[in-house]
Amino acid sequence: MLVIPRLHPYAFHDLCRRGGAKGGLYVLLFFSGFILTAQERESDKKIVVDSLPVPSEPNQLFYLQRDPDANTVVYQLNTVDGKVDAGKPVNVFWIRYAEGGMRKDLNFVQRTMAYGITHKTLGNGDFELQLAAYKKHPLRLAYCGKMETYRVYTSIKGREAVLDRIFVRIDGGSIFSPNITYFELIGRDTATGKPVSERIKPDQ
Repeated sequence: MLVIPRLHPYAFHDLCRRGGAKGGLYVLLFFSGFILTAQERESDKKIVVDSLPVPSEPNQLFYLQRDPDANTVVYQLNTVDGKVDAGKPVNVFWIRYAEGGMRKDLNFVQRTMAYGITHKTLGNGDFELQLAAYKKHPLRLAYCGKMETYRVYTSIKGREAVLDRIFVRIDGGSIFSPNITYFELIGRDTATGKPVSERIKPDQ
């Protein structure tokens, strides 16, 4: 079944305000979700965040980056004939910048334990999303009339925000238990349109 985008009822300023997931990623990404292959893990290497590439894929919703390299997970709106595919509203894939920029599908472990997304149709053109790494705090995919496209909404610094990016700082640890120093949510306040970000420590 294909879902026709509908005008979001809470348009405000240049963005859309959206109730829903509160703290949708606050405890995400420091459990087994960050299992990486041995080839991906150089546990002492730290990325200079400002040097990371910024993906700009068609229908991009948000993206995720982490130590130890520039490889990036992209979350992309999945459409068929201009309409959201209700059976699979979000595509998730790597851009392997450290390997020449090739695109690559997630493997089974990455898809089921880390970066994959499941969804539930809410019946009003919106979708509840759950990242595989932590399912207790869903995100919401909703249509924004002002921006004329779908966006993913979450809470950043207690403010409702459109999610643009997640960055995860890893400081050593093992392949199966990386030491997460913090993860950072970056987005735009739906009320003001201004950038908003928050660093979350695992013990918060």
